[in-house]
Amino acid sequence: MSLFINDAQVFSAALKRARKKQHLTQAECGELLEYSLSFQKDLERCRCSPSIENFYHICRTLNISADDCVFSESCQSTNPTYNELLRLLPQCDESSLRVLTATATAMLNEKSKASP
Repeated sequence: MSLFINDAQVFSAALKRARKKQHLTQAECGELLEYSLSFQKDLERCRCSPSIENFYHICRTLNISADDCVFSESCQSTNPTYNELLRLLPQCDESSLRVLTATATAMLNEKSKASP
C-alpha cells in the first residue's frame, strides 16, 4: 500500500527534519536505518514510500512520532515540546513517571500561587 502523493510529501519532509535534527547526513541516516543511500534519497525526494514495517522502523529508530510523518505541521495543534514529552513517556518506568507527575504538580502549584 503506497502513500498518496500529499502524504508522501509530508512523510519525506518529516524524515528529512528528523535526520537534520540528529545532524545526520543522508548516508549516515541510511546506514542507521540499514537502508542504501539511494533508498534514503528516494524516500526524502518522494520517489518511493516505505512499507508499513519500514515506516514503523523509521519512526522508532529516529525517535519521531508517526503523526509527525503523516500529518503536516499545519495540522498539529500542539507544541513540539509537548509532543516530545508524549513520545518519551512510554519509555519511563513507574518510578520515573511518579517523579514526573510530582514535578509537574509542584510546578503548576507554584504557577497558580504566583498568578494574582
